[in-house]
Amino acid sequence: MPSTSKTCLTIPALKDALRRSGLLGRVTLNNYELGALSGSTDDETLERARSAINQYFGLVREANLSEWESGRDGYLCTNVAVQAYIWLLGSLVKYWETNTAADAREMTVEDMMIEIEDYLKPLIDVLESSNAVEMKAAFQVPFGSGGPPEYYYRLCKRIQAKYSDFKPEGMEEWEQEQSEERIQEADIKLKEIVSEMRKYIFDVFRTIYGADLYWDKGIVDKAVKTAAYAKSLDSEERLPLETYLEIVEMKKVVENRNNWHLFKEVFNIPEPGEKGFAKNLKWMERINELRRIPGHPARERKYKVEDFQYIAPRVEATTARASVSAHA
Repeated sequence: MPSTSKTCLTIPALKDALRRSGLLGRVTLNNYELGALSGSTDDETLERARSAINQYFGLVREANLSEWESGRDGYLCTNVAVQAYIWLLGSLVKYWETNTAADAREMTVEDMMIEIEDYLKPLIDVLESSNAVEMKAAFQVPFGSGGPPEYYYRLCKRIQAKYSDFKPEGMEEWEQEQSEERIQEADIKLKEIVSEMRKYIFDVFRTIYGADLYWDKGIVDKAVKTAAYAKSLDSEERLPLETYLEIVEMKKVVENRNNWHLFKEVFNIPEPGEKGFAKNLKWMERINELRRIPGHPARERKYKVEDFQYIAPRVEATTARASVSAHA
């Protein structure tokens, strides 16, 4: 089937979604656990899955026919959306079975879909009332591998509005990643750690070399000096040259063999589970990567839960070490 703007679904995407949904079963440690759409034979599984998926997407399609018919130009009949809806079906079946002690495999497809339709209703209501602009605002997601999960959790959020205990695996983490409060806190802490690093480095240089020579004597890497000077020329404000150093450049300053003995006590922080390196500065590289999130905002770039968990201890460790060292 040649791809067109309306014929835009692909077999690999649908196959991957079905596998991840668990609807056809999952591989366990020592066995294969059958799923809600599994039959007693391969032919029965094929027929059962075909019927269920057709009925399920029939509900989705009829809820907003114009959006569905838009194909690739819309936000409903696309690879990303269909993958998300298949995952949602798997989660809805699991939720229904848990709440009712039912076993989907013991029911006909028709009876099962009657039950699922009730749980799907909050989302169907949204689809029926949304025009193209509203669909775009609600379901435009990043390209790439992050698109289907993002779309899926947005669908889950719509279901959760009515069923508050509907929390599929991974949703709690996703919600934390969307928290504006946590995002703002992470932004502030990252600015704080960069500011503290810069202040400590150049306070040390000023103490050793004095206010007139701290830059020339402390920064021995000519490339670092040149980069800072070039950035200062593009700035309307003429701030101290160290203001224009990026984290990667500060790392070069700290790890320089002429300087390492001055900064080792504060900056030598092993990553969790790592030790034994002569210079434990990987954390600076990680902080530099994280700084790009608020520094270069994009839909595809956002904090993960583990990022929130990583930032705070690094700020505390660096600030505490710098404070102790300053008063030593």
